[in-house]
Amino acid sequence: PNGPLLVIDEREIDLLGEMNIRWTAMITDCSPVRTLEPKDALYQQALKAVQDYSPPQSQKAHLVGVWQQDSWLLVEAQFEELLPSVVPLKSTGGDLSIVPQAVWSGYTAPWKATPFIRQYINKQAPELPSALINCFKPTTLGFR
Repeated sequence: PNGPLLVIDEREIDLLGEMNIRWTAMITDCSPVRTLEPKDALYQQALKAVQDYSPPQSQKAHLVGVWQQDSWLLVEAQFEELLPSVVPLKSTGGDLSIVPQAVWSGYTAPWKATPFIRQYINKQAPELPSALINCFKPTTLGFR
């Protein structure tokens, strides 16, 4: 259902997923996308928004990546009791709000997660800038 897998030495390899990731990296200009650091105010706002989203489990969230393009953010979050998530946020009038219908949570193993995450978020939040979603490179082990 998720596409063919190549099996080498009893290891399943998502060749199409890997090709998708590499092709997207080759054709996407990531210059409009900025990686935020924990010292950035917007990073801290995003952390608070994620922590406040579904308490009490979300209150112990920590961010492993925050990317920004224009008024949009894409956040990779990890939790103690919840699955890791990729959360799109929109900044309007100084306030950050989560785009709830486009939050990704869960694993896709043995398939590469990045193409599924990108496709899902693009479908659920088509107004999100394509460079932002295409330049997203997950760091959570379960997403790589």
